[in-house]
Amino acid sequence: GVLPIALLLQRLPVAKALSALIFVWGVIVILTPTVNSYPGAVVQRFFLGLVESAVSPGFVLVSSMWYTRAELPLRLGIWYSATGLFTIFSGLINYGIGSASLTAPLAGWKYMYLFAGSVTLLWSAVLLLLLPDSPASSHRWFSEQERRILIGRMRGNLGGADSRRLKWAQVREAAGDWKVWLMGAMGAAIYVCNGGVTAFGSLIIKSFGYSSLRSIVLQTPGGATTCVAIYISGWLASRFPNIRCLLLALTCLPVMVGALVIWQASWSVPGVALFGYYLLPIFGAPYVLLLALASNNIGGGTKKACATGAVFIGYNVGNIIGPYLVNTAQAPEKYRTTWISIVVVMCFTVVASLILRIAWARENRRRDALPPPVRDEHEGTEKVGEQTGRTETDFDSADGIMHVEKDLTDWENTAFRYSL
Repeated sequence: GVLPIALLLQRLPVAKALSALIFVWGVIVILTPTVNSYPGAVVQRFFLGLVESAVSPGFVLVSSMWYTRAELPLRLGIWYSATGLFTIFSGLINYGIGSASLTAPLAGWKYMYLFAGSVTLLWSAVLLLLLPDSPASSHRWFSEQERRILIGRMRGNLGGADSRRLKWAQVREAAGDWKVWLMGAMGAAIYVCNGGVTAFGSLIIKSFGYSSLRSIVLQTPGGATTCVAIYISGWLASRFPNIRCLLLALTCLPVMVGALVIWQASWSVPGVALFGYYLLPIFGAPYVLLLALASNNIGGGTKKACATGAVFIGYNVGNIIGPYLVNTAQAPEKYRTTWISIVVVMCFTVVASLILRIAWARENRRRDALPPPVRDEHEGTEKVGEQTGRTETDFDSADGIMHVEKDLTDWENTAFRYSL
């Protein structure tokens, strides 16, 4: 459901659509304890995944509407770091619920779903009340002059992030762009770590010699390493725009080190293995950088939705593959296949990020050698800002907000330059 929903969100008022989908998500989570059969669980998981698939593409779309290309990596990192914060707080909350439910009428896992669903419902209401659909429609929070400034500062972003037209030509262009496919494969490779290690985190930590409940608590520091890595890499990527591919490759290295430490260290000294385990969640940093590249380096509203959708499809594929790499029968061998697989997929991600950098740098040089675009006096097309060629037209008579761009793809606009 990721790609269809990503394209659908492009056509709808994104804040209202997101709040509605998150509300449905919360309802499904709250109703999970009522499921008492395998077919029911399959149906529940299907619809849960369907509505959940809208969240991350929707947040990327919102972020690209409000923040410039230079600002985007850090802003994506800030909201994506909630995955690390979730690990910290959910571990503590689940530990408390698990302890308290020993004498409660319901099983502990049911209370966990009731709590998570309630928080999700609350958040859907917050989004509905506070989040505008776009800078142009933010009348409640900003004056007309402030909205002009908000939209004007986005002229340096090429990409048609706020275009609500679904263009099949851009869908075909995305399907024919090998870099979109490669970014999707990178998303799958990175999230193999999540599907395997995070999903079985408590089981792996328990193998180090800890109790079941304590294993839940000991997952929380991994959330902190996720947040710190995302914040640092996001700040560096925003401060130095042309190191993003290199930074993506660099942030894969601690994940490989963590996998090798767990595999090779003696589990009789669990602190060493735990140290390696806490390096694994750093995979969130290269994933955020990949999202930033998919958003920054793809032009055209529909093509951008396809590219970010491809990354999120990869995210789901990685989560599907990951659990199959954790074989409990290999516990005496320290889950050897798991750690080798993580090293392999991280190596692939490093190589792929370098390939992208080389391809984009070569294309930038080719475009630099082209003659400058000629201004069209009738359409007002010219190079605006440091990165884009845009169309500046009249103010909208309804609210005084100007339309600032043609919905051109990165292939169509030769003034577009790729972040490296």
